[in-house]
Amino acid sequence: MQSSSEKSGISISPSAVIATIATIYFIKKTWHGMPRWLKKHINASDADKENKTEGTDSSENGDFDLSNPSTIFEKAKLMLDLVDQKIDDVMPDHLPNTKILASLLGTVHLYEEMETSIPHHREKFYREVSEGDVSKQDLCGLVQKMEYADWAYDDHRADLKDKLEKMSFDLLRFDQSTEPGRIGHYIAINHVEKVVLIGLKGTSTISDVLTDIMGDGADYYLESPFDENYTSKQIRAHEGILTAALTMADETQKLIEKLFLPCKYRVLITGHSLGAGTACLLGLLLRSRISALRGDCKEYLEVFAFAPPPVLNYDAALACAPFITSVVNNSDIVPRMSLPNLVTLHKLFLKVHHKQEEKGLLASPCALAKDLIKVDDEFIMPYEELSDFYKEIHKNEDVRGEDSLFVPGRVIVLCPIGEEKSSKDAVDDFFGVIGNGSMEMLKRVEPYLSLFADHLGASYIAHLKAASKDCESTTV
Repeated sequence: MQSSSEKSGISISPSAVIATIATIYFIKKTWHGMPRWLKKHINASDADKENKTEGTDSSENGDFDLSNPSTIFEKAKLMLDLVDQKIDDVMPDHLPNTKILASLLGTVHLYEEMETSIPHHREKFYREVSEGDVSKQDLCGLVQKMEYADWAYDDHRADLKDKLEKMSFDLLRFDQSTEPGRIGHYIAINHVEKVVLIGLKGTSTISDVLTDIMGDGADYYLESPFDENYTSKQIRAHEGILTAALTMADETQKLIEKLFLPCKYRVLITGHSLGAGTACLLGLLLRSRISALRGDCKEYLEVFAFAPPPVLNYDAALACAPFITSVVNNSDIVPRMSLPNLVTLHKLFLKVHHKQEEKGLLASPCALAKDLIKVDDEFIMPYEELSDFYKEIHKNEDVRGEDSLFVPGRVIVLCPIGEEKSSKDAVDDFFGVIGNGSMEMLKRVEPYLSLFADHLGASYIAHLKAASKDCESTTV
């Protein structure tokens, strides 16, 4: 008896059936694994898109809507193209990638040799370029704030709720949904201390990475100046993080203005990494929108930002000092990831490359490897020459240039106390210096081996505890 496919003249092989089933399964799994914001765009009808186009806000602030994937990838590409252009202007076309890699390794090696041979140089430098040491009591209060920021990474509501209840907080909102221009967060309230806590989550998803990448400076016009020391309504900010802050401001403004402030509740905003940058701009936006936060209730809003990227133009960043405290841990790369700093780093790579050529270290891989393995006081360039290099770079810098963004507020930088280590794994003692986002140590990438590890929340907590040991802890 013939099958229906044979009767109709169609031959279906078992392999074709298996391939079809596998394809359907793959499409289904891909759809389920796709970010919600991308599904939402795919499902949007042509009519919805037309309505959105007709209703687009034509105000002077332009378009901060990142719901369209094509817009997101276009903005990300523009930023990456800008970085490539700036670096290409520094590095010679004829320099092969192998020699650029050699100069990178040589730069890291130089910094590690200086750290070993001149253990007090960084401690002395940090104190010279700052306003002085921060008090241990101020540092001690930051440990708990950093833990609040770290809790925003919790994926489970019950775990977060338990942690907050131990600190007398009730969890009001737990939102872990993310998309480009929107980050995860929680809101909690302490009725005893009359504190509202907003914890903003750092980078943990692809959507967050896209928000980070859209780092070009964007002009934004505020409803009102956010501080008496900054009378302009215009700011320039990291575009992706500003979009996330605008979303948070829209969602929390009425709650703060109509409920919490009339009841005399303080608002405490904290975050780490991307969450820290968003916290800074959220605090600025709330002060701009809510007049009470600039007047009688200005002490009712505080922002504590840990490892924030540079997100704000120079004058606005300095004007945030009354309500923002930013903390930078040691050589953490994220607070130093500005476009001018990346250009400076590549200029240093080029200088190290020339030194390697002069010393014949690029003649063979063995010669380079031999130099990189040994750690002694024969640096590829003297410490004084490295200092002069940075001074020359910064002599003609334009802190108000369109590519220049800074860490906002009063800025605390943690640094290890220089000592001869008894072992490689010895635990450092730390101290903190205070200043603003234009301090010299933040206008350069410090290529120590710890530059990524120093960004971790656990590292911030450990080093804050080390810097604040022997002081009395605070609760909120």
